[in-house]
Amino acid sequence: MWDLIKRKNLAQAKGFWLESISLSYILLEIELCLLLSSKARDSVIPTPTSKIYRQKYLMKLATLAKKNGFIDETIWNQIQDFNEARRKAIHNLAQGIICYGDLKEPALSTTKLIYDIQSCWLPIKYGAEEKYPGD
Repeated sequence: MWDLIKRKNLAQAKGFWLESISLSYILLEIELCLLLSSKARDSVIPTPTSKIYRQKYLMKLATLAKKNGFIDETIWNQIQDFNEARRKAIHNLAQGIICYGDLKEPALSTTKLIYDIQSCWLPIKYGAEEKYPGD
């Protein structure tokens, strides 16, 4: 996973937006799998691994995480927004409707989202409150 994070950061630093979007999709799937199997929260029961791996796509994992109480509606909506932006970006680029630079915003939009999902199973404390390290 660390290799994927490094590759995503490098892709963003070099302006490789399509690669960043693709790596973000994979990282979001991994984060959701980790969250669903997490024992760190007392309020939810870890999801059996066999059930997690039957989910074939990002939105199926996100829906399972929401249904089982691992993420709230806000995070689910952010995942859905990213997935729709990713889908449109790739199809619109392939059809020549947008240019490569238009992929920058969807590529950069996932950094906080990945952190928010991580915070559901690995909260980072800064003083009395949790916050995003980039804030």
